[in-house]
Amino acid sequence: MNGDTPKSIVHPTDLSFASQDAFAHALRIAVACKSMLHILHIEAPETEEDDWDRFPQVREMLARWKMISPTATRAEAAEQLGVKIVKASVESESPVAGVAAYVERHLCDLLVMMTRPRSALERLLASSVAEETARETHVPALFLREDQKGFVDRETGAVSLNTVLMPVEATVSPLDAFRHVAAVAHCLNPAADVMLLHVGDDLPLFEGLLPHIELRRGPVVETILAYAQEIKADMIAMPTRGRKGLLEALRGSTTARVLHEAPCPLLASPVK
Repeated sequence: MNGDTPKSIVHPTDLSFASQDAFAHALRIAVACKSMLHILHIEAPETEEDDWDRFPQVREMLARWKMISPTATRAEAAEQLGVKIVKASVESESPVAGVAAYVERHLCDLLVMMTRPRSALERLLASSVAEETARETHVPALFLREDQKGFVDRETGAVSLNTVLMPVEATVSPLDAFRHVAAVAHCLNPAADVMLLHVGDDLPLFEGLLPHIELRRGPVVETILAYAQEIKADMIAMPTRGRKGLLEALRGSTTARVLHEAPCPLLASPVK
């Protein structure tokens, strides 16, 4: 993405009330970045026709946020806010394959998804649909867990994204990811601070190409989580490469392990 803000956002939804917070984040980012927002539901073939009234109600939420008039038409809202909203339903036996195909077809460059907290045994036996979707699409993905507070107030649309933590490591070039994360964060809050952290004995060689990198020693996941608590991070951003080897496949990547315990939403940003 080379530092650009997202132009086409996808919010996969199961049409449940629990996914409303993820929808609010997707909509607020779309408004801030003037992006197209796709609200996507995957249904199994030969199911009953979707009840479109169950889809998240965009106009009602924007009116509640006092961004548009309650009587504004879809066209008026789009013209006023610079956002185009698409509600789509796709038939697929696999939710992961359905979302991935939609993302590729519509050149989407950000996923916003709700994921549910799961036990270590559940994570060992099977990956979540949200995580598998992010790995399959290879586009940046913002994850919100049901048990954590996000940085967008669903009732008012207020944004509380003040501090973003981005861990970096020597073997993953963070430059594109840093530009992308900073672009998204500053779109929502121009004063947002992106703080960098390296867990290890020495700073990586690209240290001079980025702002100050905090150096901490200790277990990687635990140190990231502790530092996030220390700086009161509102979002953690992780450059990702995908899984490596059997150990990683069984235990989960560093990003997945942070996701399962993070005190705030996590943005996974794949590197090339």
